[in-house]
Amino acid sequence: MGLTVVPSAPAVMGRESSEGAARLAATTSASPPKAEPQTARKALEMSRAALKAAPDDARRREAEVRLKDAETHFREARYSDALHKADEAWALLNPPQPSNFTVEVDHDGGSTTVTHRHGPPVTVEAQHATRILARGESVRVQQGTVLPEAPTAPQPLQPTDKYRFTLKPTPPGLLGPVTLSWAAVPGATRYEVEVLPEAVPAEAGVEPASPVRAVLGARQWTLPALPAGRYRWTVTAVSPDQGRSVPSAPRRFELAADALELNVKVKDGWQK
Repeated sequence: MGLTVVPSAPAVMGRESSEGAARLAATTSASPPKAEPQTARKALEMSRAALKAAPDDARRREAEVRLKDAETHFREARYSDALHKADEAWALLNPPQPSNFTVEVDHDGGSTTVTHRHGPPVTVEAQHATRILARGESVRVQQGTVLPEAPTAPQPLQPTDKYRFTLKPTPPGLLGPVTLSWAAVPGATRYEVEVLPEAVPAEAGVEPASPVRAVLGARQWTLPALPAGRYRWTVTAVSPDQGRSVPSAPRRFELAADALELNVKVKDGWQK
């Protein structure tokens, strides 16, 4: 079972990075999984492209030898060997670069646990399945199995999409409260919610609001008071065993100040 850990930003992974993103590989003593023809073919294609772009030096010439071996293995239907040699060629042309992230890799019998300790999110790949880990998160992979399926994206419940709230402003001129809610996701122990202001035209002369975010164990969040305007929000489920889901489909809402009524007393009664 092979594990590969790479930075998640920019959104590239392993050999698919044209910039040669840094790779940190942790491999157990188990034999590598049998490669499929399409996987080996893709590795060959990416290594050929890297070879064409490489300068004519000793590293390129060594990579060319490995690539020729890979092509021989592929023609003889030894796809795992072809993948291995293509990987070697690609690695020669894309040597690891220092990267500002730290992970811990622990082996326990037939399983491997990867824990992300420092830096931006990283992508963990095992047997062609991937998982994104934020700082402090971990994933455990059992020998002979693929990564567990990621949790499903949460379903936003309230407010309905494009709902318009008309609220009385607080003394600083902010509007609230507004409560967001979403459906439970099996296996999730917390939810990450992000609320972003929609773009405001420059000529409007309105200071855009700052994004607000929260990590919660509950399935709802009462927002802090916000300026009037339009917002969109998403929620992501996080499971200790399955990792994180993709963000939910965005929902939008609008905050508008309630019109102030002035009551004027006249001779025959009150007039609005």
